[in-house]
Amino acid sequence: MNSMLYRIRILLAVLPCIISIAHVEAGSYAFYTAYVLLIMLLIKAGSMLPRFRPLLALSELLAYSWLSYTYGGVLFLLLFSSLIAIFRSRPSPTASLLWTVIGFTALVAGMQGSDYEIVFAVALLWATTAAILYASNNFEDKRLQIEDLYEALAASNVELGAAKSRMQDYASQVELNAQIEERNRIAKDIHDDLGHRLIRVKMMSEAALHLFDADTNRAKLTVEQIRDQLQDSMELMRRTVRRLAADGEKDARRYALDRLVEESASGLGIAVSFQIIGILRPLYPSIELILFKNAQEAITNAVRHGKATSVTIDLEFSTTSVSLTVSNNGSLPSDSIETGIGIKGMKERIALIGGQLDWRMDDRFSVTTTLPLLGS
Repeated sequence: MNSMLYRIRILLAVLPCIISIAHVEAGSYAFYTAYVLLIMLLIKAGSMLPRFRPLLALSELLAYSWLSYTYGGVLFLLLFSSLIAIFRSRPSPTASLLWTVIGFTALVAGMQGSDYEIVFAVALLWATTAAILYASNNFEDKRLQIEDLYEALAASNVELGAAKSRMQDYASQVELNAQIEERNRIAKDIHDDLGHRLIRVKMMSEAALHLFDADTNRAKLTVEQIRDQLQDSMELMRRTVRRLAADGEKDARRYALDRLVEESASGLGIAVSFQIIGILRPLYPSIELILFKNAQEAITNAVRHGKATSVTIDLEFSTTSVSLTVSNNGSLPSDSIETGIGIKGMKERIALIGGQLDWRMDDRFSVTTTLPLLGS
């Protein structure tokens, strides 16, 4: 746009001088040529000395007005060249109006002696040209603003993509840490619980061998106890294998809470209810895993320590978080539960993503896991 206006400005400076030479007397050619060269010098100075552009623009208006008044013709068009130069510098609205009035005054002064109709038409053309140039500047300003906004939006989009990638990496790391922690915990359970049971079975088997000759009844009773211990150990092993192994087509929903409810009800022989409160939203795999593991831990503790026969699971969604509350009808704990291995494991799990664990003991014992919804 600026290069086009500059070309128009040059044409408005050169063509009127060439056309108006027909009105110049033969003896005044030398002076007229000098004045035209002065015009070109002023135009060149305006582009080379931007600091003095307002002063040079005023000099142009005065010089062109005098030249138009002296030689007539269409030299009044020179002032339109100055008007373009003034608006190319993008003056403020007040300065634009002031320059338009100053230029209009110089234009009318340079056209003294011309017909009234011509002066009126040229004055109307002057006002129209000033309005078009002002509107063009506004349009250009808005275009530049839109380009700046677009660049800012593109930069924000890049930052958002990077943040999303970091969040996904973080969520994957959280999930991996939770899985590693669960594997370590299962290994500890096998070592501590199952290993302890097998050692007891071995010792009881040795005792039974010695009792067969001395006391058959006690030996038989010991063998029955060995059978019960093996039955419990087999059930423990079965549950451990289910936690470790994939489940065919159901593997994609390994950590679904409704599946946990179904397995708990059938495997533990208790009543388990599950409800969703609020608007259901998709969860990151890491959050789904933590909720599943905490619910599993709470159900196991309710049956093992509280002898519960009924468990209720509430999954509540809010704008920025999701809460899982597991309550049971078992006996309330008499000792402090903060140091228990189960509660400690649940706390370590949710600490990975800045969650919170709360428990309440009134008519029922309940544990609530609250996790932030990543990206909300």
